[in-house]
Amino acid sequence: MSLRMKLIYLFVPFIRLNNILKRAISPYINRFFALEPSVNTFKLSTWDNDSTVQTKYGMISGFSDKGSWCWKGIPYATPPVGSLRWKAPLDPIPWIGIRKTKKFRDSAAQVMPILGPNGSEDCLYLNIWRPKGSESKLPVYLYIHGGGNSIGTSATVDYYGNAVAEKSNLLYISVNYRLGVMGWFIHSAVTSDGSLEDQSGNFATLDLVKSLEWVRDNIEAFGGDPDNVTIAGESGGAFNVLSLLISPAAKGLFHRAICESGLSFIWSTDTAEAQSNKLLTSLLIKDRKVKNQEEAESLANKMLADEINDYLRSKSAFKIMKYIPTRDFGMADWRTIFTDGSVIPKDGYGVFSSGEWANKVPLIIGCTKDELKLFGYFRTDPPRNTREYDLIWSYRSLLWRVSGLDSVVSQMISKTNVPIYAYRFDWGSPDNDGVSVLPGSLGRDLGAHHAAEIPFFLGMGMGAISMMIGKTHTKSNRLGRNRLTDLCMNYLANFARTGNPNGENMPQWPPWNNIEGKEKILVLDASIEDLKISYLKDIVTVQSVLDLIKSELKEPELGTILSFLDDTVPFGLNEPSL
Repeated sequence: MSLRMKLIYLFVPFIRLNNILKRAISPYINRFFALEPSVNTFKLSTWDNDSTVQTKYGMISGFSDKGSWCWKGIPYATPPVGSLRWKAPLDPIPWIGIRKTKKFRDSAAQVMPILGPNGSEDCLYLNIWRPKGSESKLPVYLYIHGGGNSIGTSATVDYYGNAVAEKSNLLYISVNYRLGVMGWFIHSAVTSDGSLEDQSGNFATLDLVKSLEWVRDNIEAFGGDPDNVTIAGESGGAFNVLSLLISPAAKGLFHRAICESGLSFIWSTDTAEAQSNKLLTSLLIKDRKVKNQEEAESLANKMLADEINDYLRSKSAFKIMKYIPTRDFGMADWRTIFTDGSVIPKDGYGVFSSGEWANKVPLIIGCTKDELKLFGYFRTDPPRNTREYDLIWSYRSLLWRVSGLDSVVSQMISKTNVPIYAYRFDWGSPDNDGVSVLPGSLGRDLGAHHAAEIPFFLGMGMGAISMMIGKTHTKSNRLGRNRLTDLCMNYLANFARTGNPNGENMPQWPPWNNIEGKEKILVLDASIEDLKISYLKDIVTVQSVLDLIKSELKEPELGTILSFLDDTVPFGLNEPSL
């Protein structure tokens, strides 16, 4: 054992005595010793169908979870606390003995509606499920939770990996990452020092990169194949999948990608700095150091960089988040994913059209038909069961499709021959006769809403969403629903194994073809009893949506609907995308 490792081992037992001391000292141990665990640090286990596994950082013990083995709360990085707040993540500190991994660790720090402050800055942990058995070299399926990059957790039952492990015979991983202002932040007084990654502001993006590095270095011990890794995510998780596709920092760390209901919004470093300055002045006002915005701006301009840095770092994550405006479901009105030029290219998603994106891997990408009705359902203006409600949320859902599907794929496919499989999830949306498989008025009110596909893709049934909207999975729609779930899971399992979702006795899923009149999008749907598979050949653009609206409506209704479409971030017509 090297002298460096002997010294680290002297520190580790002492650090483990006190969690607070660990948080304070561990960053300095990592930086001082420049710890870079390698094959010489630990010898990985060979998978032997046992829940005790030797990783590069130490031994862990999991547990039997029905037909799978499970490990919860595995650290993939050093806690980003203290001096490591707003820094690129570091490798985890090795430990001595066997670490129990039978409970989820904290979610990322966030402020939840009703619940208030929740989670912790010490949040960089992942969870693993794999089928019981001796099989090794299993395809790896890493899932990034949603929540608009400001709320959410991998511990939600919707994201459990039992079904993917047991039914699809994959190794499934869910991961936490820093959220909101803790995960994406640029201010010249705080982030101007250190490496280019430290200065990037894309700390949560780097968290996900670090989790993929952990997978590369450790997953063989669990029977997984580090050369066959699929990343997947829905909503905010899909935003991050898109960003990892273009990130040079993630190059070679994954081999396929699944993007569910993402958006191609991305932001400049100038925008990042501006929102941080606004946050600083808000905090100064709330702390009563000044009386108004004008005085706050004046004081901020006079403060030295060290004063600003110390001031912002002295605040708890919850204190900082408390004064950031929120949108639907308590999601923070905070821009994330910045074109810093290092972690994310300066051209942002413009690299798709140039063909110069870092990770050209087979891709499944899609949306739901009625994406935005989930948001409209909890608003009072316009009220449900009105023509305005139907029109506004239908058009907004089309605009979501433009940003998260058609515009992205059209750009990608123009300069690459990588196979891209597009879908639209329609289950629950009313048919041409206004009939839906959902009970009561939920077909009209919600339809195939945002996140509706998650239970079908992951097979865990309705979880957190059903607590908000009620029961949409009923006895009457069970047969068709189960058949669609089996089809979706088989498509995704085939894709994770080979990069192609197609298989025997399955409806053909053709890759996107940019040629006019060719099939582009697979429509996933089911009736009460059976599958309803069809295909779309059109490409939707912002202009085509506007043309559609103008052809279908007349004044004064036209003006009213257009004003609704443009009044809410991030779903208006004026948001940046490609």
